[in-house]
Amino acid sequence: MATEKDLISAVRDSLKAGGELGRIKAEMRTEVIKLLDNSNMGNKIKFPKPSLDIIFLNELIREYLDWMGYMYSSTVFVSECDLSKQPLDRSLLLQNLGLKESDNNRNLPLLCNIVETFKNLKNT
Repeated sequence: MATEKDLISAVRDSLKAGGELGRIKAEMRTEVIKLLDNSNMGNKIKFPKPSLDIIFLNELIREYLDWMGYMYSSTVFVSECDLSKQPLDRSLLLQNLGLKESDNNRNLPLLCNIVETFKNLKNT
């Protein structure tokens, strides 16, 4: 007969195999961060609203995390940065950053496009 320890281990293994354990951990971290932020509201330093450059940078990081499949990291990142649940439109980011999309980089995150642009500038 299975012991309580065996049952816990089996549930943990099942959640881990299905990818749910990481998601649950990330959601729990996000909720803990929110609770801590709310409990420290009186002590919290008021940061100025982030500039458009910072918002774009955060969106580029979010796009990269999502593209890499780092959904748990992305969830916590979005919460910490207080980003909108809906990411900024990729074409808006391209336009504001002055980047052009090609067939070679259309399926890559924009951070890769930026790195490639700098590499090409270095080689010219």
